[in-house]
Amino acid sequence: MKSNNEYTLTRGEMAVMNALWSAGKALDVHEVVARYDEPRPAYTTVSTFLKILTTKGFVDFKKGNGKQYLYFPVVSRAEYTSRVMRDVRDNFFGGSASRLVRFFVENEQMDETEIQELMELINK
Repeated sequence: MKSNNEYTLTRGEMAVMNALWSAGKALDVHEVVARYDEPRPAYTTVSTFLKILTTKGFVDFKKGNGKQYLYFPVVSRAEYTSRVMRDVRDNFFGGSASRLVRFFVENEQMDETEIQELMELINK
């Protein structure tokens, strides 16, 4: 089984994954950097994150032109979200989805629209 660090993302890794997920195509390091708001991280920083994400199994790459590599996600945003939420449910709420939902209802100032949407989902 993978350790917690192997399937969770740091803030920096998450920013790279968000760039890749939103692109919808393979990107080289320069293209990933260009997707950041100013101030953009250094090329070497993004390159390091991509290597880490490749090692963790979130990203793969293919050869581009010349020495260029193109990086693409192998884990979708939905898959990652499911992993994280399952982990939160299991580790913080004893595996109970209802406790997880109750937490958000009681602690996260949900507006009437969000509560109504939640009730419609429950009733389905």
